[in-house]
Amino acid sequence: MKTKNIFRFLAACLVSCTAAVALSGCSKTDDPFFTASADDAPRILNTDIPEGEGGQPGIIATIERTTNFTFGVVVTPKQYTTVEWFIDDELVHTGDSIDVPVLAGDHIVRIVATTTQGKSTYRICKLVVNPAEGDPALAADAKSRWLTMGTTTTIDCQGVSSVSRVFIGKQEATGVSYADGRLTFSVPVMTEGQYPVIIEADGQRWGCGLFTVSSEAYVDPGIKESVLWEGDTDINWGDANVFLPADAMAGVAAGATIRLEYDIIDAEYHAMRITNESWSADIVPQVDGFENEANPYEFTFTADHKTIASEGGMLITGFGYKLKRVVVVEGVAPAETTLWEGDTDINWGEANVLIATADMAAVPVGATICLYYSIIEADYHALRITTNWWGDNAEDQVVPQFDLTADTPNPYEFTYTEANKAIVDERDGMLIVGFGYKLTKVTFK
Repeated sequence: MKTKNIFRFLAACLVSCTAAVALSGCSKTDDPFFTASADDAPRILNTDIPEGEGGQPGIIATIERTTNFTFGVVVTPKQYTTVEWFIDDELVHTGDSIDVPVLAGDHIVRIVATTTQGKSTYRICKLVVNPAEGDPALAADAKSRWLTMGTTTTIDCQGVSSVSRVFIGKQEATGVSYADGRLTFSVPVMTEGQYPVIIEADGQRWGCGLFTVSSEAYVDPGIKESVLWEGDTDINWGDANVFLPADAMAGVAAGATIRLEYDIIDAEYHAMRITNESWSADIVPQVDGFENEANPYEFTFTADHKTIASEGGMLITGFGYKLKRVVVVEGVAPAETTLWEGDTDINWGEANVLIATADMAAVPVGATICLYYSIIEADYHALRITTNWWGDNAEDQVVPQFDLTADTPNPYEFTYTEANKAIVDERDGMLIVGFGYKLTKVTFK
């Protein structure tokens, strides 16, 4: 009986131990997601939040304005952590999942996870919200999207009947008016940088994309400005004028623009004249009522003007104004940046050229992209620019397919739009395809 009791006892112990092992194998105690305590540092566990490149945040989503921004995060320690969502530094939602409407434009999203003990971590990414068809829109060229502080600017504005307010970042502009498709407002003094511009039109707010705010005036990259003279002279005929000798004028090309920057001063009258040293040949005949002229005053330096100046210099004279600066403005060919260079016979899927999203990040909206090519012997010749996702619909194309002919410009050029950038960023780059031509270089300027 004693032996049997011992075996029964050992068997019971074995069953008990086996059950304990089995239970510990199913326990959550080995899962760090469940075992993290309030004292642990928070973590955002998502693998679908993109990493940035080159100092720029990755794009978490590209959506249309009519679609809400929806996303969810997984955090630990879950029961001790609060998640906050900031869009452009504004708290818009608290909770693990977000589902909110966002105005059109590029937005910085910051996801902050904070524990009850005050420990915090965050992830930063970019949200791209494209305007819906028919939404109000401001001009997208670089000059229009450069705002100089303390000045009044006028921008082409489409898709509205009235505009009541303009916001640059979080600051409101003053002097807002709208007429005939043109929006005018004064740019406030603020920290330099890039800001989203929001307009309040027809009782609703609309995002209009990023603008650059600067203390400097816009300088066209295709324009070269050279200062011929700078000073502070009260022009008074022969007693005080500004003379630029022939050697100073030698470098000014015929066709350039000469700009006079000045202040009108108290005087009996105001007049301006540009002539030569001997006052015998006028470059600009006397302008009376100079106080009513544009400031700065500009004129085209013609071949005849150049002949006069090369022999007798250029004398700026008159009465009743203070000359501040004389500038020559000349057009220059825009610099081209090479995106790709090679020697590829384009043949649809068998041979094409993909320029990756990271490389295309350097191309600003409004830039001109140039494709250098040569026609090769083939049954037909066609060019199409799409993305690495291909697709046959209009919204899938950067440039829809067209036939290459003897009349097609070479290089072939097109403007890189916001819609182009949105799909190139989202769909793994810009893909150049087609048939019957050799691609040798792709640049932008």
